[in-house]
Amino acid sequence: MKSTTVKAEFSIEAERLDPAIITDLLQINPDETWRKGDSIPGKSMVRRSGNWSIATEFEASFDVNDQLSQIVNIIKPKKERLQNIREAYKLAYGFIIIVKIENNSKPAIQFDTDLINFVAEIKAEIGVDLYIYS
Repeated sequence: MKSTTVKAEFSIEAERLDPAIITDLLQINPDETWRKGDSIPGKSMVRRSGNWSIATEFEASFDVNDQLSQIVNIIKPKKERLQNIREAYKLAYGFIIIVKIENNSKPAIQFDTDLINFVAEIKAEIGVDLYIYS
């Protein structure tokens, strides 16, 4: 029987984003990057902006905070740097939570005060994508 799985991602986006600069500034290796104009694999389209992101793998979970905390633990020590480069490079930050629901088993989706404060301090957004399979 398949389990519900959750993946969390932190993404930095900007029209003229150079992923190598973000990597150098944060001293964090990204899981995925692209530049504006790069081809989208499998499609006859190109990227409209640049992106730098880190993410967890999909993991069996009943609480999205288990995955979010892994990402926050990586970037929280870089809070001041994130705040400074956001304005300098006109960056947009986002946390994306992807939930694949199996057997009608839904995880808890609740954000604690510490996470909400951190997200607000770096001026990030939070998105949740739900995929219901069974």
